[in-house]
Amino acid sequence: MRRPSLACSIALCCVAVLAAQTPNPKFEVASVKRAVPGTTGGRVQFLPGGRFVAENVPLDFLLQQAYGLRDFQIVAAPELKAIVADGYGRRYDIQAKADESVSSDQLKEMVKTLLAERFSLRAHKETRDLPVYALVQARGGVKGARAADGSPGGIEMVASGWIRGGRVTTKHLVETLSRFVDRPVIDRTNLDQVLDFDLTWTPLTAGANEPTSDAGCPSSFNDMAQRRGWTRTFSCPSIFTAVQEQLGLRLEAQQAPLEALVIDAVKPPTEN
Repeated sequence: MRRPSLACSIALCCVAVLAAQTPNPKFEVASVKRAVPGTTGGRVQFLPGGRFVAENVPLDFLLQQAYGLRDFQIVAAPELKAIVADGYGRRYDIQAKADESVSSDQLKEMVKTLLAERFSLRAHKETRDLPVYALVQARGGVKGARAADGSPGGIEMVASGWIRGGRVTTKHLVETLSRFVDRPVIDRTNLDQVLDFDLTWTPLTAGANEPTSDAGCPSSFNDMAQRRGWTRTFSCPSIFTAVQEQLGLRLEAQQAPLEALVIDAVKPPTEN
């Protein structure tokens, strides 16, 4: 009666040993170089055919792209943070090639291996209480809310500082708002309805010389609404004021448990 159990135990041990010996996925070839200081712009691309390209990007942005995190989810001691942070002379150009059949998810795992090998990166994930914005109901009631009827909804990015939603769940709304503020937005509205809205605000990237209307909105907003046949009176305060005035909701600073990437060790890269 004991022999099958013993055989099973041996088999499980073998599987565990083999799993431990399985190498991390790696690029076939990879080039890491410092970008020319003062170069503007930057991008990361996970391309078809097993190609990965990063142009003029700092290490913290590479970490965000590889691990699917935001900048505030990367935690490190000050001396390590200084290595991963964006700064003069701390941007990189990377080109790497893998087998043509690999997926974008596999490419991200290969980028993690590259960072470990070339930047001596050692990191682990853990849950920490981090700053968030909680989306809550404001006094006076939610605007544009109606009962869900099962029809699909969506959000259109009309222009920088303008999103238009129809039959939007609060779950979808917080995911979108997180893109425009400095911390993630979580849903604490307790709202089971969907929303129809136009949300307009002054984006942080608005140019100083960009023509604006009396309400502070880009003059292009009125032109676009006219072309589409929309009747709209725009106002463009900060996004926090806009959410409260136009949606009847509020972005409240709180803390919540979130996944964080904790940097244990990192060094400037070995170049080639």
